[in-house]
Amino acid sequence: MSYPDVVTNVQYDLPVINIVFANTEYGYIKNKYEDTNKHLFGTDFIDVDYAKIGEAQGAVGYTVRRIEEMDEVMRKAVEDNKNGKTVVIDAKITKERPIPVEAMKLDPALASEEEIAAFKERYEAEELVPFRIFLEEEGLESHTVKK
Repeated sequence: MSYPDVVTNVQYDLPVINIVFANTEYGYIKNKYEDTNKHLFGTDFIDVDYAKIGEAQGAVGYTVRRIEEMDEVMRKAVEDNKNGKTVVIDAKITKERPIPVEAMKLDPALASEEEIAAFKERYEAEELVPFRIFLEEEGLESHTVKK
């Protein structure tokens, strides 16, 4: 999402739900700087109220600060969406460093049982399943590249 997208959505009555995952930093860049012992510059920001920015552009705005709030906000956003409204959800997320994508060994088509077990133990991820499973449950085709 970019600001002009929201204005365009509102102007042309396009019912779009935009979710901004905001953690007040360029985390990916910050992590790369930290990994290479480089001086941090321009990676931390003030907390911006993206819901208010959306409202200023004519969209409906919501802010989520706790995961428990997400279901209710999504219900409201879907209802607004059905009524032809553009929605901006400002989802405040943690600054905690995420699991590195290259370490996500969950799919038996891509990793051994041992690698999957080690990943789940290391990242306390016993409940995680391959993204491919979600796609297939929704009737979408998955293009898994086998190793």
